[in-house]
Amino acid sequence: MARPHSINDLGQFYQKFFNLCKGKRKGNKVKPHKFNKRKSHQSARFTKGGFKVDPDKVYLANIGKIKIVGSRPLPSVPSSLTVIKDSADRYFISFVVENTPVKLPDNGKSVGIDLGIIDFATLVE
Repeated sequence: MARPHSINDLGQFYQKFFNLCKGKRKGNKVKPHKFNKRKSHQSARFTKGGFKVDPDKVYLANIGKIKIVGSRPLPSVPSSLTVIKDSADRYFISFVVENTPVKLPDNGKSVGIDLGIIDFATLVE
């Protein structure tokens, strides 16, 4: 059975922490990990095989079907997703998808940005 990502992340932290304390790893001295309160921000990651996406539902392993309201359609099949719960008890799902950028045609013009002391940004053609 695969371990949850949070356990993998914690194991990786402690491995780096103890290597740093023993001098096997270079860097600034750090303090032991301090756990966040459970009432604040929480998240869970799911990789392939741990979820299935339908147009209006997401099936999460060990949780079940969840109705979703999407802001836009997904450009491709997601490789992983993160469920985030904020301190106001709202849930959000963030998908990781592969997207190829579309190159716009060259119009022969260029724009430079000059950041001055008085002006935040000035566009110069």
